[in-house]
Amino acid sequence: MVMDVISMLGLLAGLIVLIIMAYNGWGMISTSLVAALIVIVTNRMDLWEALSVHFAGFMKDYAGNYFLLFFLGALLGTLMSATGAAKSIACKIVDLIGPSRGLLAVMIITAILSYAGINTFVIVFTIWPISVVLFKEGNIPKRLFIVAMFAGCGTFSMCGLPGTPAIQNIMPTETFGTTAYAAALNGLIVSAIIFVFCVIWLEWNRKMLQKQGIGFEPGPDDDLDALDVSNRADQPPFRLAILPILLEIVYIFVLQQVIKSEWDTNFIIIQALTFACILIVILFHKKVFKNIRQLFDDAADKCLVALMTTAFVTGFGGVVQASHGFEIIQNWAFSLDINPLISACIATGVVACATGSCSSGLAIFLSVLGPQYAALCTQQGIPLEMLHRSIIWAGAGLDSFPHSGSVVTAWTYTGIKPKDSYKYMFVTNIGFTTLGCILTLALYFLFGIV
Repeated sequence: MVMDVISMLGLLAGLIVLIIMAYNGWGMISTSLVAALIVIVTNRMDLWEALSVHFAGFMKDYAGNYFLLFFLGALLGTLMSATGAAKSIACKIVDLIGPSRGLLAVMIITAILSYAGINTFVIVFTIWPISVVLFKEGNIPKRLFIVAMFAGCGTFSMCGLPGTPAIQNIMPTETFGTTAYAAALNGLIVSAIIFVFCVIWLEWNRKMLQKQGIGFEPGPDDDLDALDVSNRADQPPFRLAILPILLEIVYIFVLQQVIKSEWDTNFIIIQALTFACILIVILFHKKVFKNIRQLFDDAADKCLVALMTTAFVTGFGGVVQASHGFEIIQNWAFSLDINPLISACIATGVVACATGSCSSGLAIFLSVLGPQYAALCTQQGIPLEMLHRSIIWAGAGLDSFPHSGSVVTAWTYTGIKPKDSYKYMFVTNIGFTTLGCILTLALYFLFGIV
């Protein structure tokens, strides 16, 4: 019993150390190793097996599975920036809605990309070059970029909007026999509420920061002349600049929603990114071929740093999942003797928090107790559509702590410091998504809305 308590406290201590070190700007390689060692020692794990099998195994699998996605995503962002396509899109947005609404524009664009099935990692690479121009023109602090981006792609568009092809919305269909449109009305209502909350939060913080004299601060890689929207010389027309992104969106949508290809989602996204990069090269070949080797090298450097940083965090997740403390916490969460919808949400949220991933939390919950919960809900007359929708909100509610892979990737790629941005993101991607789960359950329990 004492050893069980030590195992659980050790797991909690490892997570706390990881979060504190990440928040204070420590490199994720050293941070993840220190946190993993705490878990290994307190859980009496074999040191070599834990590091060489669980840590290195998860890290290797992640890096191998996502290398092409990271490289092509970084290449797309690099090409869009170098050719002026990103600036052209940003200028059109400024002309349409004004320079002060850059945060709203980023949130809406990332929500659209997310709803089109584009991976969060790719969204970071794609939207960042556009956002820098928008933020410079509107004097918006860069620290709010990550908040706006994850508010768009990691809250309502991923959890609530019916039909979204996000993997989190697809996984429950395989276990519960539901569809991507499960609990459509419930999801739409909650999504609308969370969207409004995100907009209010973003705009309030923008105004507060600007009152404090905190606005856009150029980074070492920012070319201020290139970011100046008043200088539009040699800038490609918007109708051409937007084509690569439209191709990417349409290609993914057609293969996933129309043809319903059995190809792996990552493979489909890699194809879409490849064709988008080829189209940019064809459309703007004169600009690309002036410095093509440097462009490819820059993309490779950016992708490797982001990829390996995230892979190390995933390695920590591998140690956590193999620990005795994780098994105890998992069993406790799954054994809660309360309404099955509520206990399912708690279980999914706890596992997602420990692994730093909503999809991992869902995968473990669905594989361990998914069929049992489905049977239990059916016996109690609870629609499986509600189980489907509520556990997605629950997983997303606790998956965005500083050890989350996608969050680490965004910090690494953009150069934004965790200490500057995380307190704002905590509200949108933990506070508001948890609220989304509560509202989902409340709409069903109080009004029967599915």
